[in-house]
Amino acid sequence: MVCGCGVCVCVGVCALLYMLSYGRVRPFKGHPLNASWEAVKELESIGLHIDGFDLVIKDIPVLYKEVSEMVPSLWKEHDPVLVIHVGVDGGGKAVTLEECAVNIGHDTLDVERKLPPYGCCVEGGCADLHCKMDLDDVCKRCADQASSDGLKVVFRTSHDAGRYLCNFSYYCSLSLDKAPSLFVHVPPLSKPFSCNELAQALRLVVRSCLQASGQL
Repeated sequence: MVCGCGVCVCVGVCALLYMLSYGRVRPFKGHPLNASWEAVKELESIGLHIDGFDLVIKDIPVLYKEVSEMVPSLWKEHDPVLVIHVGVDGGGKAVTLEECAVNIGHDTLDVERKLPPYGCCVEGGCADLHCKMDLDDVCKRCADQASSDGLKVVFRTSHDAGRYLCNFSYYCSLSLDKAPSLFVHVPPLSKPFSCNELAQALRLVVRSCLQASGQL
C-alpha cells in the first residue's frame, strides 16, 4: 500500500463530528493536492444530513511529533463519540476501511525528515490495536446505500494501514480506548472517483459507523 496522511473525523458528545486532515499546509510527497482533505472539505460543503450531529474539520501536518500531541489533545478537548481518520492511498481504487493499526515499524521519515522515538506510536503499547466496530457490517451498509443512491463508489476493508502517519495517527486514537475510531483510505482524486463522490462516500461511512456503534 502506498499511502499518505489524511483526515480524521470525530463525532462527539453534543453530537460533534470532527475531521482532522493531514498535509494541507505541507503536503506529503507525490500528493500536491490532498484527496482526503479535498473530500473532507467537500463533505463539509454538502453537509452530513444527519440530524443532531455537527461537523468540525482540522488540518494536521505530516509530522510524527505533532500528531502524537494533537490527536490526544483534540480527543480531550472535544470528547468525541466517533473518530474517523481519512488518508490517501496512492494506488487505491476503492474507499478502504482499515481494521487495525500496528505500533512498531515506522521507518519512513516525515516532512521534517524525522522518525518517532524507537519507530513506534506508543512506547510500551500493544503490538496492534483493532477497530471496535464490525467493519464488514459497516462496509456492507455503505455499499448497499451507495447502490440505492446510484453512487458508483467501491468500499472494501483492509488489515494494512501502512507504516506512515496514517497508521501512526490511527494507533494514537485507538490507544486512547475511548469512543470508536476508524481510518479510511481514499484513492487520489479522479482515480477513479471525483471529489464529490468521495465526499458522499465519507458521509455514508459516517452514517454507517454511527449506526454500527449504536449512535443512530
